[in-house]
Amino acid sequence: MTEKQTVNLKINGEEVEAPAGEMLIKVCHDRGLDVPFFCYHPGLVPEGNCRMCLVEVAKAPKPMPACTTPVADGMEIETHSGAAKDARADVLEFMLANHPLDCPICDKSGECLLQDHSYDHGKDGSRMVDVKQLKPTKDLGNGVKLWGNRCISCTRCVRFCSDIAGSGELAMVNRGDSSVVDVFPGYPLQNPLSGNVVDICPVGALISEDFLYQARVWYEKKTDSVCHECARGCNIELQTLNNEVKRIVARHNDAVNDYWICDHGRYTYDYILGPERSLECRLGDSANPANAPGFLARKLRKSADEHGADSLGVVVSAFMNNEALYLLGSLLQELGVPAENIGACARTDGEEEEFKGGFRISADRNPNRRGVEAILGKNAFSSHADDLLKKAKASGLRCLLLVSDMPGQPLADEWIEALDAVEFGLVFLLENDSRIPETVHLLPATAFSERDGSIINEDGRVQLLRAATQLPRGVLSLDELLQDALVELGARESRLSPRGLFDEMAGVIPALAEIRHGDLGEAGLSARGGEE
Repeated sequence: MTEKQTVNLKINGEEVEAPAGEMLIKVCHDRGLDVPFFCYHPGLVPEGNCRMCLVEVAKAPKPMPACTTPVADGMEIETHSGAAKDARADVLEFMLANHPLDCPICDKSGECLLQDHSYDHGKDGSRMVDVKQLKPTKDLGNGVKLWGNRCISCTRCVRFCSDIAGSGELAMVNRGDSSVVDVFPGYPLQNPLSGNVVDICPVGALISEDFLYQARVWYEKKTDSVCHECARGCNIELQTLNNEVKRIVARHNDAVNDYWICDHGRYTYDYILGPERSLECRLGDSANPANAPGFLARKLRKSADEHGADSLGVVVSAFMNNEALYLLGSLLQELGVPAENIGACARTDGEEEEFKGGFRISADRNPNRRGVEAILGKNAFSSHADDLLKKAKASGLRCLLLVSDMPGQPLADEWIEALDAVEFGLVFLLENDSRIPETVHLLPATAFSERDGSIINEDGRVQLLRAATQLPRGVLSLDELLQDALVELGARESRLSPRGLFDEMAGVIPALAEIRHGDLGEAGLSARGGEE
């Protein structure tokens, strides 16, 4: 006899069919019902210790927690009955008994579940007359700070460290209203996923020192994008204010990163507007970036006409988006440059890290190696790059374009020597490099938060990037510059939008065949030859 796959129940008088064994809270949320919670998180095993999700179940002697109650055939549920509302209001009153009224200075203000639920489900006053219980404020490690007075003992952070990171640094200590999350003595929070405990804390008990007092969340602009710190392509949300990245948080994608991101991706963004960022525009006698498309088109055309198309070479990076790679290939194709004259550089590999919950940090520290291989060929990183270096040393190159946009990894010495050997050299530079000869022309490279487009992760999943910050000093993005250069060469009539550019590229690149920009959505799609 096969086990029944679905069950029938009633929720607020409505007949509902749900998967057998599904927790009641998920069934309710899938139908848009407001069942509040604190300790429940869809990425963690439920514990049912906050009791905020209490609902009335027919024939049950008391309200039941929806997060640990599986649906059953014939069950009848009331989510907003008087008994359910009163039970939730009582739970909130207990939680607020010792909670400080420091919302005006709390970094969680504006995204705090306790604020929201107090407004929607709580009572309009407090009967608490005793002195509030005081709890410690301390550094837990890895830039995470504890405000013990705000802790509601939901154990989300404890379960994350135990079940997802597998490191188990956090625990609940003490009992009753003295209960609070803490680290074991001499064993601070130190796992590479530790920043996630700040994201999942429903109140302001765990705060990132990196974001402390930086911005109010309701003033920030929030932009969906993809992390660039390894080849996993974790989905992130870039939060910006006044054109500055203030915080990066995880964005849910079951196919890539679930609900989590690592600390490498979370905190590595200071270079975007940091002191090492190169903003210099050096185009012969001009320092005006608006002249860059015309200047580039003229120089490339002149070099191809005078010395032959084989005298031009380009080195791209595994940080560039697919659109810039495609446009650069189109530009060189317009000039007749052979495909083997396009090489590629990648950032040095690190160590792969895999965690108990299945989250993985890739050893490949490049976000778009697969994109380079799909658009320019797998030899771009090996034989093409090696042949370009040989040509430069043998004076076979007269013109060399380099994209140096890999944070923390400057150009290799051999490419500096190659730039010194050619007649015309141009570098799209992200971070200042004093080794680059004065005769070489410079343009600012595009940081990942400044670009629209797409990349392909190590599993072959195509995902969209969206610009969260504007380029400084009116500099054009590499995509725009290359499109304008193609217009100067007569190969295009005008720029295309990111959507139009992707669809054009997808019609040419086999790996992107049958994929359209509008279908990628928030989660992306698997490219041909990729793995789900």
